[in-house]
Amino acid sequence: MSRTVETSPATRTRSVRRHPRGVAILAIAAGTALLLGGAGTYAYWSTETALSAGTVESGDLDLTLGAGSWTLAGALQPATAVDEADLGDVRLVPGDVLTLSQPLTVTLEGDTIAADLTAALGDDFTTGALAAYLDVDLTVPGLGAETTPNTYRITGDTDATVTATLTITFRSTTDQRNGVNSTVDLNGVAFALSQATS
Repeated sequence: MSRTVETSPATRTRSVRRHPRGVAILAIAAGTALLLGGAGTYAYWSTETALSAGTVESGDLDLTLGAGSWTLAGALQPATAVDEADLGDVRLVPGDVLTLSQPLTVTLEGDTIAADLTAALGDDFTTGALAAYLDVDLTVPGLGAETTPNTYRITGDTDATVTATLTITFRSTTDQRNGVNSTVDLNGVAFALSQATS
């Protein structure tokens, strides 16, 4: 004969129903614990102390041009003055020397500064119709040493006004009809001052 055993309410297992909000809170807590354990803490000691060295000042590099004057000399003619406004009427022939006397002021300021002053030539003087028949020469007495043709190296603090001489020579060896009826743009010449890096 079989008996049915009744279990008391205290020993019965009950299924526990979890509230969705509680589940979410547990998930957040678990995620936070993982982050803290895997990535370490969020705060580290730090400090900073400002320098008390004061200020430094930048130097200067500048080049300004005064009013230049032009002359023209030929194989049979001494140098004569040419007004800048009349340069467009000049007709060069082999053996001519067109000369510019150009006052310029060079300013250099800096404890370690050095700079190169040069005559930069545009395309007309390098690849133009007369380029093969012209020689351009720059001299700047009293300002640095000529390191390469048409380039003068200036070192140290400088504030000087000097007169540069730029000559454009139509080579006397130009023969036959080479270079006839051609032009050269004098605005293709520029005085350039650049900080030296080597």
